[in-house]
Amino acid sequence: MKDSFPKGFQQSNRDWNPWTTILRIYMKDTKIQDIMIEDRGSFYGCDRETFFRKGTTFKHRESLDGKDILYTTRLFDHTFITTGCELISKLFPHGEMNLDGTKLKEQFPSLQYEMAYPHFFYRRDKIDIPNLPEGYEIVPADPADHKLLQQFLDGCTDEDIEDALIDLDDPDEEIRLVFHKGKPVGYGAYRRWGKMMGDVGILIQKEHRMKGLGKAAVAAATEACLNNDCLPFYRTSRENTGSQSIARNLGYNYEWETFEYRL
Repeated sequence: MKDSFPKGFQQSNRDWNPWTTILRIYMKDTKIQDIMIEDRGSFYGCDRETFFRKGTTFKHRESLDGKDILYTTRLFDHTFITTGCELISKLFPHGEMNLDGTKLKEQFPSLQYEMAYPHFFYRRDKIDIPNLPEGYEIVPADPADHKLLQQFLDGCTDEDIEDALIDLDDPDEEIRLVFHKGKPVGYGAYRRWGKMMGDVGILIQKEHRMKGLGKAAVAAATEACLNNDCLPFYRTSRENTGSQSIARNLGYNYEWETFEYRL
């Protein structure tokens, strides 16, 4: 009997099994889950089983001592709260329950919502870097080249630098700069979280925004992350819909949200 495969279809594909593809996807998702649990477990000081049981784990952050700010994150079945020692003392007696926003509000009616921060993973093996407008290019930069990086930062506001978490004394692992007419006008980089996660961030100078530079810078930093066997990880604020669109359009998947409250 003559084969009835479509023209151009490789005959070897007759042996293709959809379950093989499903298994491959499952194994990749399982590996990503394991990386996330290992990293967050190390950060919060808990074991794997903690993520799959009811309750709340508290993480002390010295910079929040004496302040009324706390951050809550729900990962699988467990809630994690990062705050100062004073609020930990106040919240700890209720740690047997998941102290998410609703439960927190029930226990502490004065609780005020401040901000939410969506977190995304890049689950693919490669990424395409979008073409830049004419006159722009992306090149690798040495994290130790403070003179060049300072030249870029001089064109940014202090608020933008703070939001982008750029610190020349604690540089990112891999940096990609966007140049225009020989001057750095955009920044894409990643900072390693734990052993296998890379926190991708960008900053584009105000007068060069809305040109697709941010998307290209995120893609370039993501590529660097993948080349170093790091799981690309992207976070932004709920209010920054443009930043979220960049992540989603490049193929990042929403994973969880961290909430900031004032108590």
